[in-house]
Amino acid sequence: MLESVRSGEMPLGVSCLLHLGPRANRRLRLAAVTVLGMIWAWSAGLPAAQAHAIIVESTPRHEESVTPPRRLVLRFNGRIEKTLCSVQLVGPHRRTIVLLRQEPDTSPDTLAYPLPALEPGAYQARWKVMSADGHVTEGRVLFTVVVPAPGRTR
Repeated sequence: MLESVRSGEMPLGVSCLLHLGPRANRRLRLAAVTVLGMIWAWSAGLPAAQAHAIIVESTPRHEESVTPPRRLVLRFNGRIEKTLCSVQLVGPHRRTIVLLRQEPDTSPDTLAYPLPALEPGAYQARWKVMSADGHVTEGRVLFTVVVPAPGRTR
């Protein structure tokens, strides 16, 4: 091909393009730009819709030290599919409690669970939720249960 360009001859594909006419060339260029744009968008990755459920508030709060809480509340940035969500509480000595009984009548963006009596120590509330549009996210809330101060009641 390089030899044909040096000798003044056009490669077959290029000579065909020159003989198509201005209107066909314009369409061909538009098609080429469209295909290249699609390839670029695909390879660069278009920003995805931010539909993942993200925790915005919890009780107890992340990394908070609290007296033994009676309930765990996790609120997300949007509606979640509550029947497809799971929460485990991992406590001292890696004791795991699967929280199954959600409190009724909470808003569509909130999970709330009654807690058993918790002994002092570090806890992780490990959650896995599905947002209303099908994206699954997971995370954890860390908190520490401390012994109530003497003379202090809940």
